[in-house]
Amino acid sequence: MNTTSNSASRLLPTAAWPNGDQSGMALVSVMLIMSLMLMLGLAVTFTALSDNSITSNFTNSTKGFYAAEAGIHNLHRMLHSDQFLTASLPNPPKVTPGMPTLNQQNFTINAQQMLSTTEYFPNNSAYKTKLTITAMTVPYPANDGTPAHAGNRITLVNPEDPSAGQIEPYSVTYKLDSIGQGIAGLNGTVTLSEEGVIDFDILSAMSSGGLRVGSFAEFALFTDHFDPYDVSGGFTFQGLGPGDRFSGRVHTNERLGFWSSATGQDSPVFKGLVTQSDQAAAYYRYGAERVPPPVDSNSEVIEGVLVAPTFDSGFERGVPKIPPPTNAFNQARSVLDGGSSLNASPPTAGELDQSLRAASALNTPLGTPKDPTSTTPDLAPGVYIPTDGQGFTGSGIYVMGDADQVVLTADTTANRQIIRITQGNQTTTISIDIDAGTTTIDAGNGTRTLTGIPMDRSVTNVRPAASLYVRGNVKSIHGPGRGDDGQPLPAIDSEFSLTVTAAAYQTEAPGNPAAGGNMTITGDLTYETPVVDSAGNAINAKAANVLGLFASGGNIEIPIDGSAPDNLTVHASMAAFTMKDASGNEVQGPNGKPIGGRIRSPLDNWDSAGNLGRFTVVGGMQSSVYDNFGVFNGRMHGYSYTGMWDPRYDQHQAPPFYPGYIVNLGTPTGVPVVKVQKSNPLVLSYKRIYYGTIPQQTSRSSQ
Repeated sequence: MNTTSNSASRLLPTAAWPNGDQSGMALVSVMLIMSLMLMLGLAVTFTALSDNSITSNFTNSTKGFYAAEAGIHNLHRMLHSDQFLTASLPNPPKVTPGMPTLNQQNFTINAQQMLSTTEYFPNNSAYKTKLTITAMTVPYPANDGTPAHAGNRITLVNPEDPSAGQIEPYSVTYKLDSIGQGIAGLNGTVTLSEEGVIDFDILSAMSSGGLRVGSFAEFALFTDHFDPYDVSGGFTFQGLGPGDRFSGRVHTNERLGFWSSATGQDSPVFKGLVTQSDQAAAYYRYGAERVPPPVDSNSEVIEGVLVAPTFDSGFERGVPKIPPPTNAFNQARSVLDGGSSLNASPPTAGELDQSLRAASALNTPLGTPKDPTSTTPDLAPGVYIPTDGQGFTGSGIYVMGDADQVVLTADTTANRQIIRITQGNQTTTISIDIDAGTTTIDAGNGTRTLTGIPMDRSVTNVRPAASLYVRGNVKSIHGPGRGDDGQPLPAIDSEFSLTVTAAAYQTEAPGNPAAGGNMTITGDLTYETPVVDSAGNAINAKAANVLGLFASGGNIEIPIDGSAPDNLTVHASMAAFTMKDASGNEVQGPNGKPIGGRIRSPLDNWDSAGNLGRFTVVGGMQSSVYDNFGVFNGRMHGYSYTGMWDPRYDQHQAPPFYPGYIVNLGTPTGVPVVKVQKSNPLVLSYKRIYYGTIPQQTSRSSQ
């Protein structure tokens, strides 16, 4: 029993070790805890040091990035400056008529030196920039006759006087690097590398008499050719006569003709300045037995009757000629980029196919053309939108082929401009929501809404505006019609501006050298916010609705066969100029006369037309040849014209992408003059490089 009990006692643990036999175990535990704490402390310290290093590197890299970005912004400022584009010229510059003024080698050397800079900041950061000109396109001489060079050739302001001035288009492809450094000696080097192109035009002249750039919208009436004695159809005289009222400027590059009733009453009235390039003007009294020769006078007595137009702002004769536009390249290119230049080159097939998509297939890019450099479009007939499939990337609408009908409507319930285009049995409706900043396309297969709206970027204050370019004829254009009160419903939204262009093009068909370019107005076209009252007095001076109609190489016609209403009203500036070939010569039709260039009513059957009332234009008309809307043979057949001036045109608020002019004015000083007309830098690629490594992600943007 005792043995068992003792054995059991040895197997059971004792309750306490009074002699401290547990101290070893406690020491081990403490050591483990201390080791753990030490490791934790080391980890915290390492993390803190690592975070501090990361933060320091990040801060330094950020400083380097901002320094590099400062360099980029400094270079952008220089790229936009006239100094950068013309600094390579001697003082005074040397201008040779018809030849490029800028020398490629001198430009490249000067530009690369000017934009290679270094700047240090107080926080020890700095940047160093370097510009490399990788390519430069210099314009061909003015007398270059190669058709393919038409879009990149020097254009003389006045072909009859080459020394009067010229427009020279250039294109420069560049690469610029800006190396930013955070703190000297530490990692923080960031390189921003950018590639782009600058398209710019310069105006140059042999003398600094003054080159003026303007818009044809400045004129209530402009004609390149006006010969009161050159009439057809058995008529005796043509000119401005009874019932004609003009509020804005009137000009012709030849001589004007004025006529009155048989008693000399009701002569034309001009509130704006009247100018002509010839020194003598022509006058006629209805029913007179003879047509007198022109005289250098403001009036003329014909068979005892005084024919005296009213010139409220004067009549100046012998003034310089104003050359009309030769093409609609600017209007076509504006669809893609929203810029504007008086000598824009035509968009190439490659540019069109890259920028546009069919309105009925906005998700599908167009294919690559056979010849991307060709200036002849390879598009199938249809409506095309500048888009990447998500956003509206350009500034207009491109229509290939004739437009049977264009209907313009202002949505009076909101700031929306609606444009409906019909080609055959296909109708495309474009709704531009100015407030929402979206454009909705309906081509008959469902609607698609794109972010963004067309904008006019050629003006200082960018505005919602579009270039509707039709490569062909606009067979009918009108607004939404008339309301129950018989008044026209608005066609142009209060917050929108638009220019519609019908562009002609040359063909190889025998006996038919040209096609397209004609526009027929078959209904009222009015603004949502009126700009004059019924008496022609200016109101709503800040109204943003503006309309331009441009027939390039064709005519603008107002039919008198009943397809247009009586007392037609059009709020617009209208231009129609003759078609010209690649050398600037007028294209002759089968009858041996220049094609297009008239704003008129077809008067072949004038005797079958009754008095259609007033054709009221709030704006102006500019054309190559003066023509008529009616015939007076004791009573009126067709329309009588009434012009109401839109005074906003005097405040540089012309229709967007409207044709313009350049004229040399003043007394020459003998010192050549060179100035930049337009500069359009475009960033093609932009990369950020850290410590010599290029990230995979790159971005594309425009400057």
